Amino acid sequence: MKNRDIILNSLNEEIISYKEPAWLQSIEFTNISKTLLGYIPLHWHEELQFVVVRKGTIVLHILGSKISLSEGSGFFINSGVVHEIRAKTLNASYICWNIGISLFDEHIQTKYIFPLIQEKNTPFVILNPFKERHNRIIQAVLTSYETYIKKDNGFELIITIQFLTCLNELLHGMVLKSSYAYSIYDQRIKSILDYIHINYKNKIVLETLAEKAHLSESETIRVFNRHVGRTPFKYILDYRLERSIRLLIGTRSTITEIALECGFSSVSYFIEKFKETFHTTPKKYRDEKKVKER
Repeated sequence: MKNRDIILNSLNEEIISYKEPAWLQSIEFTNISKTLLGYIPLHWHEELQFVVVRKGTIVLHILGSKISLSEGSGFFINSGVVHEIRAKTLNASYICWNIGISLFDEHIQTKYIFPLIQEKNTPFVILNPFKERHNRIIQAVLTSYETYIKKDNGFELIITIQFLTCLNELLHGMVLKSSYAYSIYDQRIKSILDYIHINYKNKIVLETLAEKAHLSESETIRVFNRHVGRTPFKYILDYRLERSIRLLIGTRSTITEIALECGFSSVSYFIEKFKETFHTTPKKYRDEKKVKER
């Protein structure tokens, strides 16, 4: 079973690869521990997304909450909502189904897709297998994955029918009565994230982040923490460490060069924070990855 790793652009938007560019659906398997970072970093995507946990327990970080989901359960993520996924148990894995919002004709988009995207009280829905409607969505995701893997004649038709089933269940009386009552993702936070992703190599101060969000400094910290689940400066540190992983694996740059390239003030501080997060030094991490690739 091929493992999928997430691909992000400079703004942490997920870039989803479609095998058929004219048919915007992608269904992939992910073992979290086998991804580049060992977790799925904070990101967002324009596509609608359904996820079903295939094995173990995962933790969904979304809008300041951490939600544990065990095998057989899942969730729906609306377009543009920032989230992160981590493993709670060894070899935790899931099926991820991404659907482009421009897949259908204008009538379907206008009457059904856009209302779902614009539903302000539904940035996500936790799918409980013990709830009839939720379970129908979960089964549709699993059926679609198996169909996608086999690719028998007419598989696109079967998967499209399954998606319409999911859409119907979500829109039914707006099953959108998720037990998690949050407002739609705050665009001011997206502005802060965009700024961090572009300027992480440089010194970033709270005053600038507050200006980007048109908030006071104290309110910037409070709102950011509510939506992202950590302070702006903890997120900046995490993001710099994530970028360093890519340079450790993908370049021959020295540890010092990588530290400076990722915005760390000194190589000693970089090593200290890397070890705190990944429980190894940057050099040992790089060496271990090289051994595994042989």
